Amino acid sequence: FKSEQVVPVNPPKFEKCEDMANLTFLNEASVFWNLKTRYQAKLIYTYSGLFCVVVNPYKRFPIYTPRVLKIYQGKRRNETPPHLWAITETAYRNMLTTNKNQPMLITGESGAGKTENTKKVISYLAMVATSGKKAVKKATLEDQIV
Repeated sequence: FKSEQVVPVNPPKFEKCEDMANLTFLNEASVFWNLKTRYQAKLIYTYSGLFCVVVNPYKRFPIYTPRVLKIYQGKRRNETPPHLWAITETAYRNMLTTNKNQPMLITGESGAGKTENTKKVISYLAMVATSGKKAVKKATLEDQIV
């Protein structure tokens, strides 16, 4: 290899790092290696600073269950492993405390899983927003949807 093609590698303690912003050497090879090793361990969510990077597994993982919901509900992002629901929980809590809309950007190429992840965000919000509430007998159609 030519010297300009060689980049520094991170120490072993950064293997499968949950937040790539913490990597000692942040370069293309380190980012791809971290995502690859996490993906091989079935860890499809990885933070990169404020962002959550998702590697589409193209199969269903049992990480969207009511049991998993309890892990993220009411917790801060740094208290739980990386997950789409950790980001969603943060947005939901911010919405409740600030009384302001909280936007989420889900982006990627065709087939990357944008629609599936959007469905997961909506399902989390629906489960959290309705948890602990008593059933309303006469709700409008709009209230039932929301």
